[in-house]
Amino acid sequence: MNSKTINNHFQKNVMGGVKIPHSTSQPVVFFEDGKYYLASFVFFYTKADIENGEVDRPTMWLVADIETGEIIREYETKEKEFSDAPYNVKYNIRSDEKYDTSKDYYDKAFAILDSVREKIIKDGKFYKGEYQYYLNMIMANIPKEYRRFYTDLSV
Repeated sequence: MNSKTINNHFQKNVMGGVKIPHSTSQPVVFFEDGKYYLASFVFFYTKADIENGEVDRPTMWLVADIETGEIIREYETKEKEFSDAPYNVKYNIRSDEKYDTSKDYYDKAFAILDSVREKIIKDGKFYKGEYQYYLNMIMANIPKEYRRFYTDLSV
């Protein structure tokens, strides 16, 4: 399964697919107990949050099989934390930066993640430089204050 399909799977199936206003991050490579996985964080928001341009930090995250993308576990950050970011502040999601959110841009980014995953699956090798290129592409379209969560969850 390719990374783009896995990302769509995360968005549709996190929390059993319930319809609560939330956003799911792009997948990152996560390492735990000697194994590589895919992971994604989830944050919830209200209409007021979007209007104010500030949201709370992520309060859920998921771990998935690196090959199939099947969600293995979902965590609330109160039970298992992935970041030391405070909960008592809102994070600015407004930006004057120009983002490239085109299909072509994300197709390229996910192709890089596909390559990273393939090397882990077939050879058991993780190429940090190639992965960092993917991460940089993804974070280029994320407001600055929220980029830390990608770094915190990532290998």
